[in-house]
Amino acid sequence: MTQSSSSGSNSGAVFNFSPAVDIHAPTTVWSLRYSGQCRGRLAIHSSTGELRVVDMVEGCLSSTHSSEYAPVNPYGGTPWSTNRYISRMRKVQQSSHQLGNVHINDDGSRVIAFDWVSEETASGKQAMVALRPNGRVQTFKVPSADTYAEVTACQDLNMVLEDLTVCEARPSKAISDIPQERTSFSYEEGTAAVQCSRDSPLVGKLLASSTTQRKRCRHGYLFDCHKNMQMVAGNWPLERLWEILGRFKEHAADEGMVYDSLDMSYIGVSGLWSEKIGNKARRQLSPSPTRVEKAIVGLNNRRELPAFEGERTSFPEHRQLCLAACGWKFTIDALEAECQEMIDRGLYYQAIIQAVLHDYRHFALNLLRTLIRSKTIPNIGLGALLASDGINDEQREMCLWMAADTEDPALKALLTFLITDDWRDVMKTNYLHLCDRVGLGLKYLNDTELSGFIQTETARAVRNGDVEGVLLTGLGGEAMDLFQAYITKTNDLQTAVLATAFTNPLYVDDARWEMWKETYFMQMQSWRSFNERTKFTVQYSRMARWKDGSTWIEPPTRPVTLRCNHCKGSLARRDGETSGRGIKVTGPLANAGTVCSSCGRHMPRCALCQLWLGTPDLTKAGRIKDMSKLEDTMAKFISFCVSCGHGFHADHAKAWFGEHEMCPVPDCQCMCGLT
Repeated sequence: MTQSSSSGSNSGAVFNFSPAVDIHAPTTVWSLRYSGQCRGRLAIHSSTGELRVVDMVEGCLSSTHSSEYAPVNPYGGTPWSTNRYISRMRKVQQSSHQLGNVHINDDGSRVIAFDWVSEETASGKQAMVALRPNGRVQTFKVPSADTYAEVTACQDLNMVLEDLTVCEARPSKAISDIPQERTSFSYEEGTAAVQCSRDSPLVGKLLASSTTQRKRCRHGYLFDCHKNMQMVAGNWPLERLWEILGRFKEHAADEGMVYDSLDMSYIGVSGLWSEKIGNKARRQLSPSPTRVEKAIVGLNNRRELPAFEGERTSFPEHRQLCLAACGWKFTIDALEAECQEMIDRGLYYQAIIQAVLHDYRHFALNLLRTLIRSKTIPNIGLGALLASDGINDEQREMCLWMAADTEDPALKALLTFLITDDWRDVMKTNYLHLCDRVGLGLKYLNDTELSGFIQTETARAVRNGDVEGVLLTGLGGEAMDLFQAYITKTNDLQTAVLATAFTNPLYVDDARWEMWKETYFMQMQSWRSFNERTKFTVQYSRMARWKDGSTWIEPPTRPVTLRCNHCKGSLARRDGETSGRGIKVTGPLANAGTVCSSCGRHMPRCALCQLWLGTPDLTKAGRIKDMSKLEDTMAKFISFCVSCGHGFHADHAKAWFGEHEMCPVPDCQCMCGLT
């Protein structure tokens, strides 16, 4: 019902009637019954079989419900002053109705009549009795709340766990009839409901996906690549990403990638090979330009990289610098250390194939012998195949079925190489990480084949949002397109912002990064990760500095500002400023921030000592002397309660709330100590 007004006042609905049941199909209410055991509990039963329970309560009377404080009704009438309200509403039985040609819950089990049952239950739930169309009578308990799930603004997944079911898709039986290498996942229509409890791993999996980014943020997921790699352990694409970025960061440290006047930091294999480094103007340190080819040769000499050994090439220095970006080990000592680290991590066949692809078969045989003798891996005859110069048809067939049976990708790659004795066949698979496959291409492909391979893999990585492709794109303009696809695929804005922060805006001028960063800042704001956001800002400001100490970014605005309670103006001012009353403030008082420079009013008083906030407590003997020595740190700060707004000297608040929880202001009754 609405009421219009010719005087131009607001007009709108006076009463809003909502349907008793959530059904769009024609329906009527068949019965209404109050419970005899629970006061204010009403059950509503509709003709479609829906059964709903509503709990109504009556709150305590408030002193503010007087005519002085009651809201004005622009349409006239007596103000609504009742304190009765609905506290809870939930469905006990779903409805049975028809949508198009689909019948929902129309199997003869709908409720056609019901009544309350007077019996005590151990769980405190009240019982009901229902009559079905087939004449069957059923007793069931009224749930305490509806089963639901929602995601809050803080990205928390809230779920009601009573009568919760998690549905898993059932794989089609026809899959087993399809060869393994041609199998594509498919599912039958329908799902299988799995009952689970609060401790179910399925519920944990659902909750983990919505809180992973916040958890990483709270644990220091920032610009420490080694720490980030440990934090994302188990997620191998992110592990490889931070491993690659850590190598780029290590190479760029102490101007390690600067030659003459050209900075080659964070350039990927594709840029090094094609000599396309993006915005060259941002990488030139002086007006005199330096050619990229000259810088690559100079960096090889400075880093004391050995001469290239492998396929005949016209660009040996380019290949060596690209191999360094891939993490290639140029000495046997470095290779032994890497293989031992892999063995410690349980990557036994990965360590063996690393020795083989570095062309150290004798070292691979020693590793294999040690692992077999210690019964770490079984003896499958791999040593004889590695030691021989070639294999016959019977051995090749044996390698084929061994590769088909094993699930270890490193062993698959090693057997594939032994079958054909050509690394090209291994590079066509995904058995090895991109760093290893690109390293193989740099060692064993000719210049034309290598250019095609790098272009193909770079385009694939950018198109698919494969973060391991940063090895090829570097952190230049192509990396922004790669991370755009990665965000679309995974919704992991956090990793994209942290990874691209190393080169934005020093080397890359892309408007997307600023938008990504601001969005990530809003996420941290919703997580209440204020300290983590401040750490991000400080560390990023240190990174985004040029070689001469200048910065490409504007200083961030102050995250916290003290403002006047009267005019909301900032209390921060400099020596010599004039207040709104014409008083020129000089000396220590100008920096105290106790008087507003706009209106001349004081800050609030401390709720405990009644002195002006912004000034130290001088009531104790020797406090001025202590303040001059900066010994009493807490006395220099002030604190406010976010609930009641009362302010304190920080040392006074610390002493008071160490013993009390309630605000010291009389009649406030705010539990400041608990907020």
